[in-house]
Amino acid sequence: MPEPGLRSTEPLPRSVTDLVPQGLIDRMHQHVPAPGFGSGPDWLRTLPGLVTELLDQWGLVVSGPPSHGYAALVLPVDGADEPAVLKVAWPHPEARDEHRTLRTWAGRGAVRLIAADPSRGGLLLERLDLRDLNGPRVGVLESCEEIGRLAARLNRPAPPWLRLRCSEHLAELVRDIDALRGGQSRALPRQVLDRGRALAMELAAEPDIDAHLVHADLHQENVLWRPDPGEWVAIDPQAMAADRAWVVAPALWNRWTEAQTAHDTRLHLNLRLEMLCEAAGIDPDRARAMTEVRILRNAVWDIQEEPADLAESLTRHITISKAMQPA
Repeated sequence: MPEPGLRSTEPLPRSVTDLVPQGLIDRMHQHVPAPGFGSGPDWLRTLPGLVTELLDQWGLVVSGPPSHGYAALVLPVDGADEPAVLKVAWPHPEARDEHRTLRTWAGRGAVRLIAADPSRGGLLLERLDLRDLNGPRVGVLESCEEIGRLAARLNRPAPPWLRLRCSEHLAELVRDIDALRGGQSRALPRQVLDRGRALAMELAAEPDIDAHLVHADLHQENVLWRPDPGEWVAIDPQAMAADRAWVVAPALWNRWTEAQTAHDTRLHLNLRLEMLCEAAGIDPDRARAMTEVRILRNAVWDIQEEPADLAESLTRHITISKAMQPA
């Protein structure tokens, strides 16, 4: 077995390639594991066994073709008391509290949890329609308004068991910015790094920065349709103890083509933000500050990981960041 954090180059066995969609295989080869977590390819090799164990444990049979999310296999299953899906997720920090978060929300504004086996990364969930807020049937401003409504509905005080905390996230960003500045990186302008560092320090010091349970990845593809009673609900929570305004940014960096083709990209992005904030009851200026910091966090991660589309990604990040700043 390779050392933790290293990517295996050995071919995957047939049991994996027959079960797992190629899109998920490709993503798992690209993901960089967090310290102490196994690589994507290594997890893929365990997936057939995990699925078999979970199906047997809950008396389920697969009843349709597989699909996948960013880092999880999703299988429609029969055998529960209702139509359901089995989700088996790659172990990573953002997934550790998913089952507790879904239990906290109890189906109100989010997909309902039927059963969970955290040791295997398995969740049994109600089956939703695959229709999401990614358009074109849903306009981009309408999608942001709906996300704002869900953000308000999902708002709770941060429970003590939440392991991801905004204050720690911001402190890590400051350290990473310092490392970039010390290495004389030119990937981002010095003034962008300096402004972002000061803003992150200011926000991290606020006493209530970790006060709320926030879905930190509430974007258009993470909202699906519940046919009965007919409503949008959130999926795939990346639960974080954070300020409520932390929720806004993903709805801006998704559906990016519409931002690119808008007559005025800055105006378009701010309209998105204001629609979401109005529906959620969030201060728009607060949301702009949080979004600017989150965008810088993404940019620094991209510089560290050097994806093939780095230049394109940095252009997007800088465009959003500038749109959030005072004119």
